[in-house]
Amino acid sequence: MKSAWGCFVICMLILFPVICTAQSHLDKGVSVKAKQKTVAEVLDIIGRQGKFYFSYNAKVVPADSLVDIDVWNKTVRQALEVLFKDRFEYKETPNHVIIQLPSAGQYWYVSGYVIDELTGERVRDVSVFDANQLVASLTNDQGYFKLRLKDKIPTTAINISKSLYRDTLINISPGVDQEVKVVISPKTIEMDTIVITSKENFVEGTWFGKAFLSSKQRMQSLNLGKFFVDMPVQGSIVPGLSSQGKMSSQVVNHFSFNMLGGYTAGVNGAEVAGIFNINKKNVRYVQMAGVVNIVGGDVEGLQAAGVHNNVLDSMAGLQMSGISNVVRGRVSGLQATGVYNLTIGKVKGAQLSGVINTAIDSFTGLQGAGVLNTSIKTFKGAQLAGVANSAVFDVTGLQAAGVLNMTVKHINGVQAAGIVNVCAGTVRGAQVAGWVNYATRVKGAQVGLINIADSSSGVSVGLFSFVLKGYHKMSVSTNEAFRYNVSLKIGTHWLYNIYTAGASMQQGSDAYMLGLGYGSELPISKRFSINPELMAHAVYLGNWSEVNSLLKVQLNLNVHLGRYVAIFAGPSFSSYWDNKQPRVEGYKTDILPAGYKRNTYNNNLSSWVGWNAGVTIF
Repeated sequence: MKSAWGCFVICMLILFPVICTAQSHLDKGVSVKAKQKTVAEVLDIIGRQGKFYFSYNAKVVPADSLVDIDVWNKTVRQALEVLFKDRFEYKETPNHVIIQLPSAGQYWYVSGYVIDELTGERVRDVSVFDANQLVASLTNDQGYFKLRLKDKIPTTAINISKSLYRDTLINISPGVDQEVKVVISPKTIEMDTIVITSKENFVEGTWFGKAFLSSKQRMQSLNLGKFFVDMPVQGSIVPGLSSQGKMSSQVVNHFSFNMLGGYTAGVNGAEVAGIFNINKKNVRYVQMAGVVNIVGGDVEGLQAAGVHNNVLDSMAGLQMSGISNVVRGRVSGLQATGVYNLTIGKVKGAQLSGVINTAIDSFTGLQGAGVLNTSIKTFKGAQLAGVANSAVFDVTGLQAAGVLNMTVKHINGVQAAGIVNVCAGTVRGAQVAGWVNYATRVKGAQVGLINIADSSSGVSVGLFSFVLKGYHKMSVSTNEAFRYNVSLKIGTHWLYNIYTAGASMQQGSDAYMLGLGYGSELPISKRFSINPELMAHAVYLGNWSEVNSLLKVQLNLNVHLGRYVAIFAGPSFSSYWDNKQPRVEGYKTDILPAGYKRNTYNNNLSSWVGWNAGVTIF
């Protein structure tokens, strides 16, 4: 018995160092956050946490270099990859990790075939990858793959992924070239449980994605849709020629530098490209490209491109391009471009374009375009365009255009156009146009040469104002100067246009006049109202080149005899400019009867108090 216990103790003493070091130093977990520390200090922190020492040649490892590192709950191996990238390989002893330059023959290969479990056929376009080393391969038409792995990172498993198949993990022997056969199983898909949301945006399906990415890159992205990792920096020449190899599309980087173009999972810092950036997920802070940026998720910060920006989800910040900006989700901030802005979601901020702005959902803020602004849903703010503004739903604020404003629903504010304003709904505010204003209902004012409305409870000021359900009157009257007068009055009770013609025809002594003016009917009671009116007349006495001018203010008292008939009479005040033309045979030289009292101011200008009486119909 004693001899047996003695053997056990001796064996334990021999095996104790091996048991104590059974876990690889490189697989121990560490957390390091350091800013502007030397490499030697960072290695010392890692070593203390892992309870081992680093051994290295100071001429090879830049121990005095200052670095920033932030890793949380990562293995020692992962922390060293962040610190050194792929520059060194690592060997272990019981108490040390040796850092040294890679030796020749550092790679080994895993190859084989992927087979469908149900059909037994080989499967093409299957992604085979190592999640730790970020290396990947895609099976060919025969279902064959070959994956190159690094000797310095002992890998024990690889992942197999294919769209519509279950993900598969296989164990392999590290460090030895080998060939394997992998069987994958199709997923069972219940069609009624599939939910497609707006977050499922695929940059690979856009025109630029198809133009800049190969079919293999698009297929691998589809296969690895749920696998993403974070890395500090990546650099690429074009997609596929990247510091992260074929796995760049699955990596979110803090900084991304692309000589011609890059294809990554996302950016949480800054990204710059000579021609294009393509990101599957979100971009934070800064993204700049010489030609085009394509982002599958959200953008927060600055996005700038020489030609085109396309965001498949939302944008918050500043989006700038030489030709066009497109955002399929919401915009909170500013879109600025030389030609065309398009936002499909809601906008809170501004769209500024040299040619066209379009907002599909509701808009709050400013649309400014050299040619055309279009808003489909409700708009609150200001639309400013060199040519035209168009809004389908309500506008609250200002529409101002050089030619045309058009709103299908309602205006709560001001429409101002150089030529035409159109509102198919209600205007609560004002329409101001150089030529024509049209609105179905006006609760405010229309100012233009021609004003047209279906109904109005406000005023229309112009040369011609017509309200279908408004004020329409015709009167026949006489006064001190012209015996026969006919007037048409259209508009609203508050303000109507007057178009009048008159004549005074006596044998060998005629006079004619045409006039325009404004009036208002102010009710006193159900039967009585008063009409103050201001009119300007051109007086013809036989010579069109010497037409005289007559300005008249009159105040008529109306007695309504029924709904369609009224009689009126009242005083007037007239101011008359006489050109003193030579008498034309058959025409008067003075429009007033002989002996009528007047006030004379000079040889041409005079005034008098007159009268007016008549009948109104309609």
